[in-house]
This record gives sequence, C-alpha cells and structure tokens, in this order.
Amino acid sequence: MSTPAGVPARPGKVIAVHVAYESRAAQRGKRPAQPSYFLKAASSVAASGQTIERPAGTSLLAFEGEVAIVIGTAARNIAEADAWSYVAGVTASNDFGLYDMKTPDKGSNVRSKSRDGYTPLGPELIPAAEAAPDSLRLRTWVNGEVVQDDGTRADQLIFTLPRIVADLSQHLTLEPGDVILTGTPAGSSVVAPGDTVEVEVTAASANGNELSSGRLTTTVVEGPGDFDESLGSVPAVNEALTVDAWGSREAAGLAPESNADDSAATGLGDDLIAKLTEAPTAGLSAQLRARGLNNVVIEGVAPLKPGSKIVGTA
Repeated sequence: MSTPAGVPARPGKVIAVHVAYESRAAQRGKRPAQPSYFLKAASSVAASGQTIERPAGTSLLAFEGEVAIVIGTAARNIAEADAWSYVAGVTASNDFGLYDMKTPDKGSNVRSKSRDGYTPLGPELIPAAEAAPDSLRLRTWVNGEVVQDDGTRADQLIFTLPRIVADLSQHLTLEPGDVILTGTPAGSSVVAPGDTVEVEVTAASANGNELSSGRLTTTVVEGPGDFDESLGSVPAVNEALTVDAWGSREAAGLAPESNADDSAATGLGDDLIAKLTEAPTAGLSAQLRARGLNNVVIEGVAPLKPGSKIVGTA
C-alpha cells in the first residue's frame, strides 16, 4: 500500500482515543493513567462541507474537534522515539457522537459515534515531516465563535501523539491510510440542526510559515428518526448523559447540584460538615489517635476531581 498523498476518503481503520488532553480530564474530573481507545466505522468518514444528521426525536449531538493522525508507513512494535516518522501527516477531524445512543454501547460507542458522516476529516493534510508533533494548535468554532483552542505540547496532553502511535503499534499493525483521532480538549458541547461547526489544525513550519489543514466545515441537519424498537435499542437520555454531552450542568441549563440533604443523610449537621471540609486529613487522623482510636485510619477513598473533598460517614 502506498503512502497517502492526502486525506483518505475511506481509511482502513479509524481508531479514537477516549481522553488525551489535560483540559478535558480536568473538565470531566477523571484523568486516565493510560490511553484507551475505541473504533469508528470507516463509513462514518465525511469530507469538509458535508452535512451531519441529528435524528428526529434526539437532542444530544455533540461535536469534538480533534487532531487526526494519518499513518504513512506500516507500523508494528515501533519505539515512541521513532513513531512520528511513520506518520504521513495530520489534519482536522470532528468526532461527533449522539449521546442519546451512548448507553447501549458504553465504551464501544458503535451506535453513538459510527453513524454515517460522524467522522468528518480534512480538508488538507499537513505533512508530518514539516510539523513537529508538539507544535500543533487545534481550534473549533460553532457558528463562528471559538469554543475550543488547545495544543499538543507535552504539558497540554496526557499522552503525546508519538506515544499514542507507538502504543497502538504494540497491539496491531497500523497501515498506510489508517486514521487515529487523538482526543478532544475541553469545550466539546451540543449542537443542533442549523449549527455549523468548523475545526482547524495549524502548525509552524521550519521556515516559520503557518501550515494549516484548512477549516473542516460541517453543518447539522435533522435526519429521520425512525428507530424500530423491535430490532434493538432506541435513543434515550437522562440527566447524567445530558451533563456529559453539554460539558457541565450550567451549559445544559440544569440547576447546580444541591447539598441540602447532606446533613440529613449523614447525621453530621451543617456546622460539622463545614469543619470537616476544612480540616486536613492528617489532622483528623491525629484527633482520632488522641481519643484512643489507634486502629482507625482514613485512607482508600479519594475524589475523582482534583482539589475536591469527600465528607460523610462509612
């Protein structure tokens, strides 16, 4: 198979990273220790300027602007230090997902992310030989407003682009024309029919000129929603999916989570909960020992969101 000269219209494989950006992890309150992946159907790939359908009766179509890697040379068990030399180039991508169908295929995302047209790519390929993997800038616009603006420096990514390529090559052969969607930064949210989403990847070349993928443009339209429940799962949403798709309770138009029932549920009282929230864990452990409770420890439970605290009873 020859090295791709441009953006592939029908890749052999489309592999996507779940979470790779520090900003996305901070937004979600979960930071993965290792990269994880899912597959998207090659038939989900679309070109710039095309439309994407949100089925009638659904409400949670979310965009995810991403840097797409296009493999140029077959790669199997390659070193991270050599990984970029196997890449033909990078381009813009949009990893659309229909959260109304996320629950039935949680993790695999088959029906939520592999619908026709749900992986726009392009329009141009930035040659990997002309752009360092840590020099890329990714921006996303919705109806002309910038909603995502991030980059691929080591301090912006949890997993660098060469690491992702090398890791995948440990498990399967990456072939010329294969596409890797490298995760989305914070700012992903919901779009509706009539909205236009644009994604662009840029980089500075060795001579200082800006390289660009061009703007990948996709317009949302309403499509048929004739799902047959006798055949399989049909779209369904709940509050958790709504918050996940929009990015926050505020963006989803939901009221902040109330802690009004905390004191009643724990029996601790509002004043004591407030004091425990401010107290350091080491200080609480010392207080327990001072009261003769030497066989009691506070450990093993930690909040998923950095900087937050858990107060309650066990």
